[in-house]
Amino acid sequence: MKKKSVLTRFVILVMLLGAVGVMGWRIFNRPKPAAAVSISAIREQNGMPVTVRRIASAPWEYWLPLYGTVRTSGLSEVYASQPEYVTSLGAEVGDTVKKGQVLATLDSQKASERVQAARARFNEISMKYERTQELQKAGGSSRQDVENVFSQYKEAGASLQQLQTELTRHKVVSPIDGVVMQRSAEIGLLASTGRPLYVIGDPKLFEIAIDLSPRYIQLVRNGEPAKFLSSVGEWEPATVKRVDPMADVLTGLYSVILDVKSANLHLGASVEAQIRIEHDESVVVAPYESIREVDGVAKAYVRSGDIAVERIVKKGRTNEFGLTHVLSGVASGEEIILKGADRMYDGAHIWVQEQETGSQAVTPVKES
Repeated sequence: MKKKSVLTRFVILVMLLGAVGVMGWRIFNRPKPAAAVSISAIREQNGMPVTVRRIASAPWEYWLPLYGTVRTSGLSEVYASQPEYVTSLGAEVGDTVKKGQVLATLDSQKASERVQAARARFNEISMKYERTQELQKAGGSSRQDVENVFSQYKEAGASLQQLQTELTRHKVVSPIDGVVMQRSAEIGLLASTGRPLYVIGDPKLFEIAIDLSPRYIQLVRNGEPAKFLSSVGEWEPATVKRVDPMADVLTGLYSVILDVKSANLHLGASVEAQIRIEHDESVVVAPYESIREVDGVAKAYVRSGDIAVERIVKKGRTNEFGLTHVLSGVASGEEIILKGADRMYDGAHIWVQEQETGSQAVTPVKES
């Protein structure tokens, strides 16, 4: 039994030593990793990694972003029919009113007294006219007497009707459906017949007034397409209705009026608007990041095989899609360096990682 136990231990020990030996051999004889290759070495061998895009011509529009105020070309001034004190107000600036709605009431005490007196006079003459007619039938009054009293009866009726009409005018009403743009009426103050108590704007005759910098005055023309952002968050069409020929003496800005047809606006609101100042069926466009300015000089790099060639370019405006209108320096069909252009130089060895093709027709709205 002792011999078997010793033999077992010996076998186990030999196996352990063998395993350790194998592991040691693998550790000391494992393959050595290849030496790391530096980025500079990769660039020296393959070139600077870049992406390029093939330049294409595309339709071009540029919409100048602006802000304006909604107003109306249809204004109705509401006056008091007579100088009386204002006793109540029925509308404030900004309120929407209906045709015939009471805007204000005037003191009607004196007018009511005149109506009462005229009514009493009319009733008196009416009774006298009836009595005269009865007397004339009984032979106690002549036909001339009846005609004279009838004339008085007609005059009293006309006077009563006129005073009743004047009494109704102590209620100042809106002549149209619209929005209150101005209010000069105040409770307790005397209403003047020469100054409007209210000014009501017609919302069916909307327009947008814009202050325009002299920088763009030569680019904006009557009838030019425009658009505005409505109160529901959608762009709606408009047209340049008028460009004032003279600038404001205080601000130096020109006034541009847009004609709009929309119910999704509020009078007096400030809105975002755009006017088209550039339009062309086909121009050369390039990604804005492919053009760099150095000391005021715009440069781009185009691919010639595996070499970058520097170009001096003249650029126009850049749209919100990141495309720049290139006026000169590169042509449609050339491949312009996109990513990697910030570290490029003329004659650089390049390694194209990705090649993009084509360009899209766009509607620019933002200025570079």
